[in-house]
Amino acid sequence: MRGIQLLRAEAGGAEVVEGLPVPEPGPGEVRVRVASAAICGTDRHIVHWDDSVSHLLTPPVVLGHEFCGHVDALGDGVPGWESGDFVSAEMHLTCNRCRACKVGNAHVCEETRIVGLQADGAFAEFLVIPARNLVRLDPDVVKPHIGSFLDALGNAVHTVQSASSIAGRHVMMSGYGAIGAMAASVVEFEGAKSLTITEVGEEHLARARAWADGLSGRVPVTVCDPTKEDDLATKIRDETGGGVDVVLEMSGAPPAIDLGLEVLYQGGEMMMLGIGKEADLTIRDFSRRVIFKGLCLRGILGRRIFATWDEMLGLLARGLDLEHIVTHRLPLSAFQEGIDLLDAGRAHKVVLDPAS
Repeated sequence: MRGIQLLRAEAGGAEVVEGLPVPEPGPGEVRVRVASAAICGTDRHIVHWDDSVSHLLTPPVVLGHEFCGHVDALGDGVPGWESGDFVSAEMHLTCNRCRACKVGNAHVCEETRIVGLQADGAFAEFLVIPARNLVRLDPDVVKPHIGSFLDALGNAVHTVQSASSIAGRHVMMSGYGAIGAMAASVVEFEGAKSLTITEVGEEHLARARAWADGLSGRVPVTVCDPTKEDDLATKIRDETGGGVDVVLEMSGAPPAIDLGLEVLYQGGEMMMLGIGKEADLTIRDFSRRVIFKGLCLRGILGRRIFATWDEMLGLLARGLDLEHIVTHRLPLSAFQEGIDLLDAGRAHKVVLDPAS
């Protein structure tokens, strides 16, 4: 079996490996033949051996946590599934014992293990996963290249749906990377009153503008580079009648968070998914801009298990269009090329074919 395996605890330690053993499902497990897998930002951090993820992995381990495929073999005690079923899976393995799990917050389980980081993942021809983590897909609704990144789409949907509402509200989103692009599509699909997208990368800016230009105009979308705008906060407040109702913070960049706090209207909400390079964040004028405006700041982690899956599959069934998210399709052996494209900002989602 071919796979992308982290062999060494160092930058560049992930390689294409031939001859890996085909995994066998144990009791309660299912083996899936992977149809498509997508490169995530986390995979980039692993390849570069960034501090944000290096403590989570112990080589050797097969990488990859975004995928879809078909059930190939069943372990003992697995009812309800058959060979050939089209599936994806929640890749967070939770303990079901801690307080978070017991009260329905398994997405923040104290003992979470992530497939593709702490267990062999989906950058291979086959993957073994607990049957309870499987999610059934409708092949008439979800095509394999879209099914390959449902894990990431779940992050976007969780971020958007964590706001008290989106329809009819002014929304600002900072960062138009892959998950930001998905979130923007959901915001537009759900009928926001307006959407302002801020982004500083030239390639991502171009993609955001191309996407906005192709819309029907039902939701007004403004795309801007905050580093090239004079007094952008005032412009946004003027255009939205005093400020935006919801900020979706997808970048983790301190200047973007600062702008978001400045433009939020009284009682507004900031959903924070982006993870910045800096461990510490200083919020200036905290009392005036947060407490006295009655803002709600909420950190977003992963997907609510399995409520977010139901929500995003419902959006796809209703016609949410994400074709523009996939910019490149490559064979598994071209994994490093995909990483290079993402590093250079020339791609949003790179989808890999394990069979080629």
